[in-house]
Amino acid sequence: MTPHPRTPQQRDRRFARVRRLTQTILIGSGLASGLFIGYAKATAKPLTTVPAPVSALTTPPSSSSNTASPTGTGSNSVSTPSASSTHTAPAPAPVTTTTVCYSTPSGTTVCN
Repeated sequence: MTPHPRTPQQRDRRFARVRRLTQTILIGSGLASGLFIGYAKATAKPLTTVPAPVSALTTPPSSSSNTASPTGTGSNSVSTPSASSTHTAPAPAPVTTTTVCYSTPSGTTVCN
């Protein structure tokens, strides 16, 4: 059996160099990952809730004419509604829904 060409000190130095290189790669990749996560977090768009458009709640003015006309004379007069009185029912309020939009990592906005 032939003796090994390297001394134990040379072997130990070589292992130390490999260990330092491995540690440097590990720490460097951790820092790169941290920087990328920070960058992605800083450039991410927040999710927002956008309400659906609401039509104006307008109702037509009331055109009811419930005027009373006296039928008698003196202090004992009785009032009755006129025959031409009309009543308009109020318009129903529109139904509103909430639209939720979100942004995907590729920048596409999706609304539900």
